[in-house]
Amino acid sequence: MYDVQIVNARMVTEQGQIDGCITIKNGKIEAISSSPLGNAKETVDAKGFLVMPGFIDQHVHFMDPGDTEREDFIHGTTAAAMAGVTTVIEHTHSHPIRSVADFHNKKEYVEKRALVDFGLAAHIWPGEYEELEKLWQEGISYFKMFTCTTHGVPGHDNASLYGAFARIASFGGKVLIHCEDESVTAKNEKILKANNRMDGRVIQDWRSKAAEAVSVADVCFIAKETGAHVTIAHLSHPNIVRIVQQAKANGANVLAEICPQYLYLEEKTLAERGPFGKFTPPARSAQESEELMELVSIGELDILASDHAPATKEQKIRGTIWTSPFGLPGIDTTSAVMLTAVNKNKLSLERFVQMYAENPAKTLGLYPRKGSIRVGADADLVLVDMKKKWVIEEASIQSKAKWSPFTGFECIGKPVMTILRGQIIMADGKLLGKPGNGQYIKRVQ
Repeated sequence: MYDVQIVNARMVTEQGQIDGCITIKNGKIEAISSSPLGNAKETVDAKGFLVMPGFIDQHVHFMDPGDTEREDFIHGTTAAAMAGVTTVIEHTHSHPIRSVADFHNKKEYVEKRALVDFGLAAHIWPGEYEELEKLWQEGISYFKMFTCTTHGVPGHDNASLYGAFARIASFGGKVLIHCEDESVTAKNEKILKANNRMDGRVIQDWRSKAAEAVSVADVCFIAKETGAHVTIAHLSHPNIVRIVQQAKANGANVLAEICPQYLYLEEKTLAERGPFGKFTPPARSAQESEELMELVSIGELDILASDHAPATKEQKIRGTIWTSPFGLPGIDTTSAVMLTAVNKNKLSLERFVQMYAENPAKTLGLYPRKGSIRVGADADLVLVDMKKKWVIEEASIQSKAKWSPFTGFECIGKPVMTILRGQIIMADGKLLGKPGNGQYIKRVQ
């Protein structure tokens, strides 16, 4: 007897959309057939919905253990489950993984708290390279690096980048890197503070486009020189995409990650929001956001992620624009705002699935176990009502933040069922999963 059978399914796959039935047994896709195989413990009728691979968010911060006043794994993975995300890759700046012992301690802790499958990333401090290969062998998803000191994590100058990239390339590791040149941001900060700037526009002027562009160009060059596999995190404007594309053409093994805040939010509105518009790199102009969406639609960016890094309202308004924490909640809303973009013909459905399921799985060494609908893959699936019209409200936010930069956003398209390894963990807006349902997912390559 099979465990679950999904009938009347229109599946969105890398080959396009196909109609049929999905049969699940022991957490895996047992069969894909034109008609039901029958004899299943549970049958799900997907008529009127689209069935997609479970979404994979490769860039989230649940701050657990560490800064759990802001977020934790239970709330963060609850938000994931409600949004159709079945796998997350997490790293916490306040309690970073820097050693094999750190990794095992966190893995054991999180396994009791996660509602969806998860991977963990390790941070690299300048000069601390001794345990990197051991961490990779243990199965971490990637190494997170910064070119500027941010969130208490020290930045790497170019000499340090050379050393770290060369070491990581020697054993086939992968890097996700936050790019803002510290010499540029430090100069900007000095000028702004000398002029007693305290307005919301501070973030755009402090974390400038030039700071990001200089850093990305350096990182791409060093990646090419060392052979390192590097993903540039949260690109904020079209010129960065062009730098990455040129580096690819020159043989660098670099990828580009984009987040919805850079596709929908714009600097004028964010400046008016003060601390609630504080994240870095910041969003740029409305025109640049539109250009980024066009680049997404034609395949110039590789991976979609939320960079979920929430803080509560109370935390955001403490102190000044300089001392308020960076970051936005995002995992609740990423699928919704991007499905809306699909419905508004800003990108294809297949492109969305490629960026939020297939490509992350391939980059993270999880494909085809994750990110695909095929026989033998994990039965991680999300049923989506592409016609559902709804409005993002604070009451629906599962993150501890209980607010969203997209509050009031009118959505078209909504996940209505999330299936994790054959188990229904969300149905019709009701959470069915529990902490401990999630498993640690080690790379298969």
